[in-house]
Amino acid sequence: MQETNSVKGISPGAGNRENHSDSLTLRRLQPMAEHSHQLAAILFADIVGYTAMMEENEELAVEKVNRFRETVELIAEELNGRIIQYYGDGSLLLFQSSTDAAEFAKLLQEDLQNEPRIPARIGIHMGDVLVHSGNIFGDVVNIASRIQSLAPVGGIYISEMVYRNIANKKELESVFVKEEKLKNIKGPVRIYQILTEGGLPFETAPAQGQDAAGSAVSPSSIAVLPFSNLSSDEQDYFSDGLTEDIITQLSKIRAYKVISRTSVMPYKNSSKSVKEIGRELGVTLILEGSVQRQGDQVRITAQLIDAVRDEHIWAESYDRPMNDIFSIQREVALAIAAVLNTTISNKEARELDYIPTSDLQAYDYYLRGKLLIENRNKADLLLAREHFMQAIARDKTFANAYSGLADTYLLSSFRGYEDPVQMLWQAKKYIDVAAGLDSFSGETQASLGYWYFQSLDYHAAEITYRRSISLNANQSNVYLWLAILLQAKGEQEEALKIYELGEEINPMWDYLQKNKIHLLMGLNRGEEALLCMKGLIEKAHDSNLKRKRYEELSRLHWALGEKAEALIAAKKSGNMGLLKFYSDGDNTLLLKTVDDFYASLRQRSEYISQLWMGVDYAHAGAREKALECFNNAVALKEAAVSMLLIRDFEFLNIKYLSMALLTRKIRQLINF
Repeated sequence: MQETNSVKGISPGAGNRENHSDSLTLRRLQPMAEHSHQLAAILFADIVGYTAMMEENEELAVEKVNRFRETVELIAEELNGRIIQYYGDGSLLLFQSSTDAAEFAKLLQEDLQNEPRIPARIGIHMGDVLVHSGNIFGDVVNIASRIQSLAPVGGIYISEMVYRNIANKKELESVFVKEEKLKNIKGPVRIYQILTEGGLPFETAPAQGQDAAGSAVSPSSIAVLPFSNLSSDEQDYFSDGLTEDIITQLSKIRAYKVISRTSVMPYKNSSKSVKEIGRELGVTLILEGSVQRQGDQVRITAQLIDAVRDEHIWAESYDRPMNDIFSIQREVALAIAAVLNTTISNKEARELDYIPTSDLQAYDYYLRGKLLIENRNKADLLLAREHFMQAIARDKTFANAYSGLADTYLLSSFRGYEDPVQMLWQAKKYIDVAAGLDSFSGETQASLGYWYFQSLDYHAAEITYRRSISLNANQSNVYLWLAILLQAKGEQEEALKIYELGEEINPMWDYLQKNKIHLLMGLNRGEEALLCMKGLIEKAHDSNLKRKRYEELSRLHWALGEKAEALIAAKKSGNMGLLKFYSDGDNTLLLKTVDDFYASLRQRSEYISQLWMGVDYAHAGAREKALECFNNAVALKEAAVSMLLIRDFEFLNIKYLSMALLTRKIRQLINF
């Protein structure tokens, strides 16, 4: 970032904003009239925890305050802002319009999230101020100051006056937070928050008297625990599907961070307390409930709980005909919004009103398919495909059933279960139908992006993935797919940001974690990769999965040159082939396992992907066989061939220098 003379070398002052009066000395970076009344937007911004920073590392603290001031001056100059005063770690600015002040605040917060990250908070109010003899007077100054002191780290709080002036600005979306009685101010003030794109929460120490469990999470972060099934055992898919649909409805309200279904499912029938679950998932609110289906009737109960204090906030029960199921989901979302004082935009209201199908049997088939597709194995994908087809047969206008059907072909193509040429053709056919029925479906845009990716059109895929996220930000699979694309492009740091965004809504999803480990290894951040892998082992409750994770950990240690640790992890995995390879370089046992697997596929006349066969041989240390398969995959333009652009720490006996020509060929196939 370019430096300015006015900022370079400034040391922080000792001013304390809590003690300043409404009269502030002007810092005349720009001329101001000596005596004037004017309508102005007043903005306060300061660094949170600056005193602690100074005590811990004075040099770093000074560096941060200098970067803070430098950024303030650069953005203020662009948006006609007047810097009135610096006070220690903060600043006071005056703008002629609320829009300029809000745009300044959003740009500042987004810039301060770059390294070195600076935890700041901002408050804005608008009203009449008096500028007189180098001083500024008026209640507007005091109100802006009080609002700013309430803002969370990384947040922008604004008064209702400011909100009204920017309410129609799409790029300045705001949500209602609360009504607050401010010190020395008559009457309560309604406070709103400006949403920032891609902002990650800062981790800060809890304030005195604040529960530590809630210190690093959003005040509107929600986990919907799996609804208990009070019907017959075969109705589990329905209660799980209802859980996912309520998650989807709540995620349409952009003020909330809603945890994805994959991360809440491990808590099904869990004996853990609400506080424990809230802490593990990083949320302040838990929604739980039950569902009982009897013929054409359904009974649903739901209750919202403060996960920090373990206190009930809201509860309701619904006894309705089954054909009211979508209305119930909408009512639950609206009830939560009401109890949390959340203002819902017109766009959000329209999205909540949307009914995907009027045919309940079609919806039933769709739920079954949606749950099966998560397993990703071939048998479940084929069964999910049948369910989606039955849903479409019942309702030919059911857009998401078409995109779900397309995903079964896309996943089968990418994973090498079936011929990619046929799979991609079938997928595109159903994507086109879904897009014709609902072009604003985030799910359909996700499917289209995945199709572009497998067609090796990265440019179109990236645009479409980002459009999908803008339409439905709760799709953790899209964060995964986008991050993989960025990794293959070589944009590692941007890929890491996308993984972290995906983890916010789906912190327990193994696919995100596993691919993130590959990225961390590509960035030479081995210690972080090991920490992430050990986290996967801790979460693996199934014994077979735990052994698989120990095998991956052993390969990770081996890739890092840690032979002793690799041997210990390999023993825990029970993989004798790995132990033999580590001990004397003999990969015979590893090779036999792969040979036997593909011999069985040939015997059953199943499709064999050259790419994934090559990956298996590379994992077995069969260098020449693996490279032969990879070259065949490139010649065939297999759908997942671009995965070879991402370094795989599990490869044995293959150095990436050996693949230089191969990766060059792959890059020539891709439209970046």
